[in-house]
Amino acid sequence: MSVRPVDAALEGLRTMRRKPLPVLAWATFSLVMLPILGLFAKIVLGDEGRAALAGRAGSADPREILDLITHLGGVMVLLIAVALALASVLQAAIIRSVIEPQNNRYAYLRLGREELQLLVVSLITWAAALGVTVIPSGAVVLGASLLSGAAAGWFATLGALAVIGLSLWVAVRLSLLGPHAFSHHHIDIREAWVQTHGQFLRLLGMYVLAIILAALVSLIGTTVSSIIGNVVGGGVDPLSGGGVVASHPRLILVLLANLLLAPVFLTLQTVILVAAPAKAFAQLNQDEIDAGLHD
Repeated sequence: MSVRPVDAALEGLRTMRRKPLPVLAWATFSLVMLPILGLFAKIVLGDEGRAALAGRAGSADPREILDLITHLGGVMVLLIAVALALASVLQAAIIRSVIEPQNNRYAYLRLGREELQLLVVSLITWAAALGVTVIPSGAVVLGASLLSGAAAGWFATLGALAVIGLSLWVAVRLSLLGPHAFSHHHIDIREAWVQTHGQFLRLLGMYVLAIILAALVSLIGTTVSSIIGNVVGGGVDPLSGGGVVASHPRLILVLLANLLLAPVFLTLQTVILVAAPAKAFAQLNQDEIDAGLHD
């Protein structure tokens, strides 16, 4: 059996259509947990930690994230662990809805062995990401420093492309580790890696389409927030001074609406990006799943 990229990428949208109440429960979970996580981060980081975190806001570079973890020490490790734990609960619920649709108690949300295994999978994935970016990138920088002129530029460019290619290859080959661990009830990196043999291009196409769909959801979220701002805000400029917030109840409503909408659309994006590899795993193992070998 093989992965059907379009079918797998669209699984998240089908989940939203077929299971609206569980998706609403997942959005509520995010809506409750994200502010709690933010408050927890504000308490444990302190002013200095928040300043360091703000300096790297929006960065997806594992090296910068590693520098941040090193700078903040155990506090950042604790925050990342808590964030990954919450994400693992949501990811497990989405995977469960795809692989075990009949097991729908509590909107597929649990707190048990599968969630713990997905937390470990997240840590393994981060470690792998650091390994295939930091070490090769260091080698590229060192090699470029030993050269000069055009040779150094070419070496750096080709080396960067090689690092990107290696990272992409490893990411795709490990992308079914989560669904594999969930379904088999144990973490087996080798078997999950073997599962993707001969499926790289199909999985890559699936992820490209899923990312495009997630981006469209983000665009819709931004549009909806803008419409609400125009309708409710009545032309009030949210970038004005703090006094404006206090003197314009409409602006408070706009900010509150955006605060409520953000976790909802973030959850919808997560559904798309997590349901896709779960469906791909199900496609590769459908005979075994139907036979009950993964229960």
